[in-house]
Amino acid sequence: MTDEIERRLTIDDVAKAAGVSRSTVSLVLRNSELVAEHTKTTVRDVAARLGYVYNRKAAIRSRFSYLVGIIIPDLTNPFFSELTAGVDQVLNDAGWTSLLGNSWESVSNQERIFQRMHEQNVDALIVCPVTDGKGSATESFTRSGFRTLQVLRRANQDTSYLGIDYAHGVSLAVNHLYELGHTNIVFLGGERAHSAATERYDGYVTSMRSYGLIPRHVPCSLKRSAAAETVGELFRMDNPPSAFVCFNDVVAIGAMAGLERIGRKVGHDVSVVGFDNVADAEFVQPPLTTVDTHARQLGEQAARLVLDAIRKGLAIDATTITKTSLVVRSSTGKAPGLL
Repeated sequence: MTDEIERRLTIDDVAKAAGVSRSTVSLVLRNSELVAEHTKTTVRDVAARLGYVYNRKAAIRSRFSYLVGIIIPDLTNPFFSELTAGVDQVLNDAGWTSLLGNSWESVSNQERIFQRMHEQNVDALIVCPVTDGKGSATESFTRSGFRTLQVLRRANQDTSYLGIDYAHGVSLAVNHLYELGHTNIVFLGGERAHSAATERYDGYVTSMRSYGLIPRHVPCSLKRSAAAETVGELFRMDNPPSAFVCFNDVVAIGAMAGLERIGRKVGHDVSVVGFDNVADAEFVQPPLTTVDTHARQLGEQAARLVLDAIRKGLAIDATTITKTSLVVRSSTGKAPGLL
C-alpha cells in the first residue's frame, strides 16, 4: 500500500470494515480494558489487513473521546433500564459509546464510578445523583469541569438538569382518584431524601389540600416485597385507604400483590395508581393505571442535549422539565361507596 493511500485511511474505515463503532475502534487502539478481547482481536486484525497505522499524536489532539458516562442509582428498576436504553440508542446512532455505572444508591459507589469515568476522559456525564444531604456527594462533578447533566434528581443547583414535572404527575393521579369518589388516598413509598421524592410528595399534598382532603404518606422502600408487606399492615389498622398513589410502578405492583393476598380486589375494592408507566404496567392483572413519564424519550432527550453541547463546545442547557400524562387502566375504579 502506498504512503498516499495509507494516509487516507481513517479510524472510520477500520470501524466500517470491522462492523463496530468509531469509538470502539478508538478504545481498542488505546488498549482500553473496556472492550472484550474478541472485539479487540477483530479490530486489530482488520486494521492490520487495511494497513491502518494509529497516529497517537493525532489521537491526543482529538477533540473527543467519543465516550459519555451514565450513572444511575438502581439498574433493577425497569424505569432506569428504559431511560438508559434511550440514552444509549441516540449515542450509538451518533457514533458515541456509553459507559454505564450503577451506584446502588451509594455515595461511595457513585464517587468510585465517577473517578473511573474521569480516567477514561468521557466527553460528558449523565447522572441521576445520589445525595448525602449536604451537597458534598456531587461536588466532584462540578470540580471536574466535565459537562454534566443531572437527570430526574437535582442535587446541585449549579449543574444542568433534565427532569420531570413530578408535582403535575402526582396531581393527575390524585385528581383522577378524587373524580372517582375517593377521599381516603394514601401516598405510598419513598423517603423524602432527594428532589424527585420531595417534588412528588409536595404535588400530592398540594392536590389533596386543594380538595380539602387530609394527606397521608406511608413510607416504604422501593421494592415490591416492601410495598406488599406495608399494604398488609395498613389493612390490619382502622380506617384503611380506598386508594393509593404510589411512588413508582414497582411500589404499585407490590401494593397490588399485597392487596390480592388479603382478598381485596384491585380496581373494585381498592384503587392503585403507579408512576412511570414501565413496560410491566400494561401486563399485570389488572393492568395498572399510572403516570407516564416517558422514560425512553427522556433518555433520548438527555443524550441529544449532551451531544449538542459537546459538538458546539457549549454548556448543556441549564434546566429542562418534561411533562407527564396519565394512562388510565383497570387498577382504578369508583370508590366502594359509589359502586
